[in-house]
Amino acid sequence: MSTEEKKKSMIRKSLVAVVIVAIALPCLLLGGWAMIALSVAVVFFACYEMASLKDQKPHWRMTIFLAASISIMLVVDVSHRIALVGILLVLLIIISLSDEHYDISYISTIFLVSFIMVLAISTIEKIYISEELGRWVMLYVVIACTVCDTGAYFFGSFLGKNKMIERVSPNKTWEGAVGGYICGAALSLLFGTMVLTDLPQDMILAASCILPAVAEVGDLTFSLIKRNYHVKDFGSLLPGHGGILDRVDSLFVCLMIFYPILLAWGL
Repeated sequence: MSTEEKKKSMIRKSLVAVVIVAIALPCLLLGGWAMIALSVAVVFFACYEMASLKDQKPHWRMTIFLAASISIMLVVDVSHRIALVGILLVLLIIISLSDEHYDISYISTIFLVSFIMVLAISTIEKIYISEELGRWVMLYVVIACTVCDTGAYFFGSFLGKNKMIERVSPNKTWEGAVGGYICGAALSLLFGTMVLTDLPQDMILAASCILPAVAEVGDLTFSLIKRNYHVKDFGSLLPGHGGILDRVDSLFVCLMIFYPILLAWGL
C-alpha cells in the first residue's frame, strides 16, 4: 500500500472511530441502562459474526442461540455461570454432532469466544456495581486497550519494518507493537494516577503495565482465529475497522484479565 493510500485509509478509519467514540463514550460514562444497551448490541453483533465466521453467510439460528445463551449467563447469579458455561459446551457439541457444518474446530472457536465474552461482560458488571470502582475505572481499561491498538496502528503504518508473527498477522510489526505498548501504558498510567486517586496506586501501575501487553496478545489471538478461517475481518459493519469483534476483541481479553487484577488487590 502506497503512502497516499495509507493516508486515505487512516482518514476513513479515523472518521469511523470518531462515530464509535461518540456512541460508546456516553454509554461508558452514564452506565446503567445505557451501558447495558451497548453491551447487548455488542454481544448480538459479535454472536452474528461468530456464527458467520466459517462461510461469511448469516446463520440466524446459531446467532440467536449464542446471544440467548450468553444473555442468560449474564442475568443469573455469578455463582451459577460456570454451570451454564458447561451446559453451553454440551449443547454446542450436540450441535456439532447433528450438523456437519459445525465441525469440532468451529465449535471450539465459538465456545472460546463466547467464554471470553462472558468473562469480559462479568468484569463490566463488577466495575459498575462496585462502589469503589465505576465509570472512570471502565474508561481506564478502555484507554489502556484502545490507545495501545491505535498507537500500534500508527507506529506500524509509518515505521513498521520488522514483521512480528507473519503467519498470524502479516501486517503487524515489532515497531507497531512496541509503539502501541508504550502509548497504552503511558496514557493509562497518567489517567489512572490523575483520576483514580482512590484506588491503590501500585495496582494502577501494575495494570498499566499489564493491560496493553494483554491487548496485543488478545489482538493476536483473534487474528489467529481469522487466519484459521482465511478471513481478513470478522465482519464489515464498521468501514475501515471490519466488524464489531475486530474492534472489541482485545478489549474483551483486557477486561477478562482485569478481573483477577482487581481480586489480587481485594477489590
